[in-house]
Amino acid sequence: MRVLVTGFPHVTHLNHLIPHAQALQAEGHEVVVACPPGAEEQIVAAGLPAVKTGEPEPHSLQNWAKYGLLPSPEEMEELAVKLDLSGDERDNWDAYYQFFLFSARYYLPPEPREDIDNLIAFAKQWQPDLVLWESWFPCGGVVAKAAGAASGRVLNGPDYGGWAIEKFAERVAEGHETPVNPLEISLRALADRHGVDVDDDVLLGHFTIDAIPAESMRLSRNISTVPVRWVPYNGGSVLPEWLHERPQRPRVALTVGVSTRAYHEGVDLIPKVFEAIEGLDIEVIGTFNENQLVGAPPVPENLRVVDYVPLTSLLPTCVAAIHHGGSGSFVATLAAGIPHVIADTEEPQRMVFSGEGESISVTVTERSVDAWLTARLVKETGAGVQINRITQSAAEIRAALLAVLNDPSYAEAAKSMHDAWLARPTPAGIIPDLEKLTEFHRPTR
Repeated sequence: MRVLVTGFPHVTHLNHLIPHAQALQAEGHEVVVACPPGAEEQIVAAGLPAVKTGEPEPHSLQNWAKYGLLPSPEEMEELAVKLDLSGDERDNWDAYYQFFLFSARYYLPPEPREDIDNLIAFAKQWQPDLVLWESWFPCGGVVAKAAGAASGRVLNGPDYGGWAIEKFAERVAEGHETPVNPLEISLRALADRHGVDVDDDVLLGHFTIDAIPAESMRLSRNISTVPVRWVPYNGGSVLPEWLHERPQRPRVALTVGVSTRAYHEGVDLIPKVFEAIEGLDIEVIGTFNENQLVGAPPVPENLRVVDYVPLTSLLPTCVAAIHHGGSGSFVATLAAGIPHVIADTEEPQRMVFSGEGESISVTVTERSVDAWLTARLVKETGAGVQINRITQSAAEIRAALLAVLNDPSYAEAAKSMHDAWLARPTPAGIIPDLEKLTEFHRPTR
C-alpha cells in the first residue's frame, strides 16, 4: 500500500503517529509523512520520509488572532446551553471547544492556506491508498477524500472530536433545535475549495485507530474502531551516564509534559511538590527546562533536574511517576508498569485572552486537558492517586506520595493495567486489518 500519514506538526501530536508509520514502513509498505511545515526534522529523525508543504509559521497567539481563530467565551457558553450540557459532558465540551477546536481551526481558516493546499495537491498527485490522520488534525479527512483514498483517523487521547460529533447528531435525532457543530463549519471552506462534501467520512474517517487504554477515557461510543496498543514514542536522545546505573534509592520521575516547556512560564504545581519531597529517602528525577522553573523555590537535595530525557528510558528505572495527567505521560507511565501520582486541580478548563496585536496574551488553567479522565481511571483501578495543588497542602501531597511508594497494592494495580495494555495488538499487529479496510473503503480508480 501507499500510505500518507498526516497530523498537527507538533511533537505531542506527531509522537503518537510515528510508531504507526514506522510499523507500516517496516512491513514493506510505502510510507510518506506529509504535514504542514515545521516538523520535518522530527519526522526524518524517526527514519521516515517527510514532505515539506511550505514555510513554517509559529504557533503563536498573534497568528491565531490574525486568522480570527481565538475561542469565543460567548459562543462556548451559548452552545453549551443549546446542547444542554452538565457534569462530565460540560468537561468534555470545555476541552473540545477551547483546546481541540482551537488547535484544529488553525489549519482551517476561512481564507486559503498555501501549506494546506500544497498538502492536498501532493496527496492528489501521489495517490495514496490510505491516509492516516491524527484526530486533532481534521483536515486530514479532506486530504483523504480529495485524494480518493481510504481514510483512517488516529486517536491520540480522549476522543473529544468524536464525542462532539455524536452529541450534535444525538440532539438532532431527538428533535431539538440544534446549531451546526463549529468543526463542520470550519471544515467547509477547505472542503468546498477541493470539491469535497463534509460528511461522516470526512469528519471521522472510514475507521478510527483507537489506542485509548480504557473505555472511560474514550468518550465517543458508536464509531467504528480498530483497537491498538498505544506505543509511547519520545524520540531519540543520548542517555546520561547516571541512567545506566542501578538507583541506590527508590527513584521517582517528575514531569509536567512537553507542552508546558513552550507555553507555560513556571508551573504552579512545582513549589508544593518540591516541599513535599524534601528530605524523603528517594531520588526524584525532574524533567524541566528553564521556562518551567521560573519562580520555582530552591531545588531539594534529593531532586536531580534534567532538561530532557525520554520518558521511555527514564520510567523503567522508576518505582512511580508524578505527572500532570496528559495522555502522553499517562501512557508512558502505564507502559512502564509503575503507579501514577497525577496532579489535577479539578478547576473548569478556561482560556482567558487579554490585550491585542503583538501584546495579546492568554491565561490558561494549569490543568491538562485529559487529567480529569486519567486521574479518575487510576483512582478507580487503584493504580495511583490524585493530588491537588490548590486544595491540598504539601504535607498532604507528601502523604499521598508515600502511600503509593509504601503500599504494594498500587504497584500491583499498575501491573494489572500494564498487562491489559500488553494484551492489545501493536501497530504492526493491526496492519492486516488496515490492509483489508483500505481495500474495502478505497474508491475504485
